[in-house]
Amino acid sequence: MSSTGTSAAGAQDVYDVHDVHRARIREVFDPFRGETDAWERDGHLPRELFATFGSAGFFRDRWAVGPAAGLPLARALVEEISPVNAGAALALSIHSELFVHALHRYGTARTASTLEDALAGRAIGCAAFTEPTGGSDLYAMRTRAERVEGGGWHLTGEKRFTTNVGRATHVMVLARTGPGENAFTLFVVPLDQPGVRITRFFDTLGVRSADTGGIEFDVRLTEDEVVGRVDAGLMYALKLLDYERLAATVGLVAVGRAALGMAAEHLRERTQFGKRLFDHQALAHRLADRWAEVEAAASLLDTACRTAKGDHLPHHLVAAAKLVAARAGSAAVDDTLQFLGARGYTTDYPLERMYRDARLTRIGGGTDEMLRQIICLHLDVPDAAAAAVLQEHENRVHSTPSVSSR
Repeated sequence: MSSTGTSAAGAQDVYDVHDVHRARIREVFDPFRGETDAWERDGHLPRELFATFGSAGFFRDRWAVGPAAGLPLARALVEEISPVNAGAALALSIHSELFVHALHRYGTARTASTLEDALAGRAIGCAAFTEPTGGSDLYAMRTRAERVEGGGWHLTGEKRFTTNVGRATHVMVLARTGPGENAFTLFVVPLDQPGVRITRFFDTLGVRSADTGGIEFDVRLTEDEVVGRVDAGLMYALKLLDYERLAATVGLVAVGRAALGMAAEHLRERTQFGKRLFDHQALAHRLADRWAEVEAAASLLDTACRTAKGDHLPHHLVAAAKLVAARAGSAAVDDTLQFLGARGYTTDYPLERMYRDARLTRIGGGTDEMLRQIICLHLDVPDAAAAAVLQEHENRVHSTPSVSSR
């Protein structure tokens, strides 16, 4: 379903307005910068954050040009906010790239009012896929929705580790809806509906400003809460997750670059043993390695975005970009903390928060192990050209005269 909003830029002009959009993000987010430490302590984000970005037209502009064409706008939002507060960037991207995305791309007239509220920031979305018995293995999901006599659905089950559930108004739920292996459906469920209960919040290592909670469902739903086609939810979810992974990659690159910027400045300004730290080759070369790794991850990210076809991202390239960026971004933060020494270890600097926050990206949105498996599935395809080269050299081995025959 297409957004009812309009954008100042068409799909061909999105990259041209990228810098303007970035400046607008900074302008809208600036009043919140002084509050981010309080968000970390409280473990929740303010709903006003979503309402402010919604009223400024960010979600509407991003989706007015479609999933792939609007990626530069989505990237700018995460790039600007991640170095300041990863939890805010994560929750905003989940709202936009998962929740709004699902309603925009797969919704119908029945979900149009929820989409409109989400674009305006009045409705705040989160996504519930992970369960107590597993996260990566979606096929083992136990949450079920069964049709009831007279119409509608009865949704039962439990979800865990749902980001921003404490401030969201709606949750996107994936549930099994039939006996078939792929019979899953997406539902959009108001969190204040009777039969929906937030069970607890989890204390986490990082990304503390975006709460992480558990939800139990024993709730009656109408057909109006179904997103897209019944039993097609797993296919939808896998496509949506690529956009979440892309957002995580964007954040990792942004944080890595921000950390290395601090590192380079510190190495230029700090003097030890009679010369700048930058003039100590061991440190300068280490900085160069980290810079090359982050920029390599950024190049993979750019390639994944450029090669999107229609609304579909290249599954294996997104997996590769996130896999590489998770390690490159984390290493950049780690080495920057090392360069700054004791001061970098204190809460007076943002590095200890960045260090903790980055660790989530090797788990959330697809673990490193699952990303490797996605890449392996792409590689495990017969290659006639490579097979011919191998055969040619194998033939040479068998045709080479033996030593005794010379």
